[in-house]
Amino acid sequence: MSDKTVRDAVLDTVLNQIDTGDPPEARATYDRLIDGGASNSQALHLMAQVLRVEMNEMLTKSVPFDNARYAAGLAKLKSPES
Repeated sequence: MSDKTVRDAVLDTVLNQIDTGDPPEARATYDRLIDGGASNSQALHLMAQVLRVEMNEMLTKSVPFDNARYAAGLAKLKSPES
């Protein structure tokens, strides 16, 4: 699987999270980043980085997705303009 394929899949997952509100922190984080001056692309890529960190934890440690850890990672994101 190419890096672009993985990147696209992660971005699709973030978009789906925002659209469905599951987890609710995804929509809240997106709105906060946009309100803070991030572009759509910047917000999505920042959020995708957090999702990739969580996915890496799952794969390297063979643990389930940790929504609390993911939400905490999203909460730490700052808009590029901040």
